[in-house]
Parts: sequence; structure tokens; C-alpha cells
Amino acid sequence: MTAPSTSGTTSGGRRRSALALVLVGFVLLLTACGGLSADEGGDSASADEYTALGTGKPATEADNAALEEVPESARDAYAGFWHSTRLGPNPYADWKPSEGPWKFCYSSSYQGNTWRQEGLAVAEGILEQLDEQGLVDGEMIVSDADNNASLQATQINTMVQKGCDVVLVMQPPTVGLCNAFESAKDAGALVVVMQTGTDCTNAIQSDFGSYFAGQTSATWLVEKTGGEGTVVMCDGIPGVAAAEARQAGATQVFEEAGLTVEHITGEWTPSTIKSQMLQYLTTHPDDVAGVWDGGVCAVPVTEAFEQAGRDLPYVTGFEGACAWLANWKKTGKESIGFTQGAGQGVVEAFKVSLRMLAGQQPKLNTLLYPLPEINASNFEEFYKPEMTLSSGCNAQPLDGESVPSSYYDDLFTGGDEPATFESRLDQLPVK
Repeated sequence: MTAPSTSGTTSGGRRRSALALVLVGFVLLLTACGGLSADEGGDSASADEYTALGTGKPATEADNAALEEVPESARDAYAGFWHSTRLGPNPYADWKPSEGPWKFCYSSSYQGNTWRQEGLAVAEGILEQLDEQGLVDGEMIVSDADNNASLQATQINTMVQKGCDVVLVMQPPTVGLCNAFESAKDAGALVVVMQTGTDCTNAIQSDFGSYFAGQTSATWLVEKTGGEGTVVMCDGIPGVAAAEARQAGATQVFEEAGLTVEHITGEWTPSTIKSQMLQYLTTHPDDVAGVWDGGVCAVPVTEAFEQAGRDLPYVTGFEGACAWLANWKKTGKESIGFTQGAGQGVVEAFKVSLRMLAGQQPKLNTLLYPLPEINASNFEEFYKPEMTLSSGCNAQPLDGESVPSSYYDDLFTGGDEPATFESRLDQLPVK
């Protein structure tokens, strides 16, 4: 189901390719001439309709007021939302979906780790099911921006030019893509940003509560360390709201507990994490009370401590990696994490997209959901003997999805019943 971004335009793409060409060219011309900034000019929504992005800052009156507008059944997942996203009305309120079949496209900011690869594999599996229902127009266009915001903006513009009806955007930078999102929306395409927040208010965001998850694991680490000593935070990719929001939640907990906080930047890449942790241990001979994992950190951090001949402190997990569970089993050192594989995020983004393609309208621009927690009480339900330290998989929710489809009932209004699919997350290989 996957094709490179150079694939030819299909029949679905032809129905608006001329308009897309004009819009994309216009946006690129203005950007080149300085008429639009990369992170401001492309957003047509009124700024005062949305809360401000306030990573690391306390809630404002506007934040609290916006939180009160969230349906009560989903409100817990929105705790600390302002650290990663802006909250306000649905920017697609006037949008009418075209009749299917639809062309789906997948824009990834980076595909260089197994977490990202899982997300794409799940998207391909869902598209196969939808294709069997006659709902897919041609092959899915896929792009990898290698953490380059300008390149990703260009790739999204190209997808619009090729007639994409739905553009699923995996973890873009917080700023830099508003113009691309706007040109896509103007061309009639639905843009759904997955697994991260964005300063742009002209796309639909599907994400878990990053801040709350970061707080939860940090609170556990404070309890295990007794609130004393130095904690090293293993941070993700700078500039990605998903990383910065969970870091903000953890930082608040550590500062309130009076712990000394140090940082390494692992960029969600094991080899980088291990190198950074080893360098830190070489230059910091004092004991480390604990290490907080911002994503993919637990195993390479453990390896670094072992290589340095240092005692292993408590190390949290985050995304529920199979290797982390194997590491937990091997060391016997209790930990905490969540089922937060990329595949889960893709499943939720497709649920949102299919509701909108069925004419349903979200009540908000941002749709957040809670993550299942993995802890000492349920570890044995998630761990499988075939999991090893080199496994590239992630533990999946015991129920097969992060939240049931009914979770979104209070977050949408109108429209018809959406198309359905099986998540098949339990069929992902454990290797």
C-alpha cells in the first residue's frame, strides 16, 4: 500500500490538482519573498479564539476556561494541555468532505527508529482494510523529512499537489508548518497531526495527554528516590511539542520535590542516548538517584550504567518498549511506563479522520486521550518471554486500543457512522 512521494497523481488527486498547484505555488512564492513567516502567516484562524502555547508555564485564566469547555468524560486527558498545544474551536467547521474513495498520505518528520516504523506499518495495515471496503484511492504517499521542518513543509505541499484527501502528519515540529497546513486545508485536504502538539491552529490534533504522562512517571520516580539526590532527565527531540510537554510535566514535579535535575538530549535514538549518558557519567562521578525517560531511554541508559561500572538507579520507561520490559525482567529493577507505541497513535488518528470523512465535526481542534499505564501490578500481563533487549517492538494495550471508539462520542457532533477497522495491534510482531 505504500509508495514513495514521487508517485503519480490518481483519479482522486485530479479532482483538485489544479487548485492545489495554484495554492501551493502561491504559498511558496510568499514564503520565498518574506510575505509569510514559516510559523505565523499560514494560520487563517483568529489568534484570540485559541489559547496560547505555554510550555513550562502555569495555567492562565484562558487555559482554565478552555478546560471547562472540554466534555467532562474526556477532561482528565487534557490536564496541562497548554504545555503542548493550543485549544480552541474546530478549524474545519466549514469543511465538507469529498465523497470517497479518498487518497491518504503520511508525512513523517523522521522515520529513523523502530517506533516510527511501527506507526507506518500500522497505517499501511489500516489502509489495506479500508481499501477492501472500497474507500481508498490509489497508493498511500509517504515522506520522511529527517527532522527538517522546511523539507517537511515542502513534502506536505507536494502531497496537496498530488491530490491527497487526508494528510496524516507524524510528530512535526511545534512551529514551521502552519503555511503548509493552511494550503492543504484551502485545497480541501484534511490535516491530522499525530502524537505531538503544534502551535498551528489550522489542523486537527490527535494526541495523548503528554504533560500528564510526564508528571505521572516523574511522581513515581520521586517516591522511589525519597525526593533526594540528582535526577537525570533523558529528553527527546528539541522543538517537538510531545517531547517538551512531557519534559515540562516532569520538571515541575522534580522542582517541587527539591531534586537536582540534570539533562541529556537523546533525540529518541538509542545510540545517541547511550553516548550522551556515558559522557554524563564520565564527567559526573557523584551518585545518580534516578533517570527519567522521555522516550526510548531506559535500555540504552541501563547499558551506559553497566558499561561505566556504576550502580543502576531507578529508571522510568515511557512508550512501553518490549526491550524496556525485557530490561525490567533482567535487572529486576521496578519501573513505570505506558503503552504509547506509534501504532496506537496512528489508530486514534484514523478514528478521528474517518469520523470527519463521515461528516462528523469535532467540538475542538485538539482531541486528547489517556494512555494505559504499565506498572509493577500489571507487568506480567504485558511482558512476554520472547521479548529481548534488542526487541524493536512496543507493548500494546491489553484491550487492543488506547481508548474505545465510544470515547470520542462526546467530542464529536453530527454526521454519519464512520467506517471501521480492526487495530490489529496485537498482531504486531514481538521481535
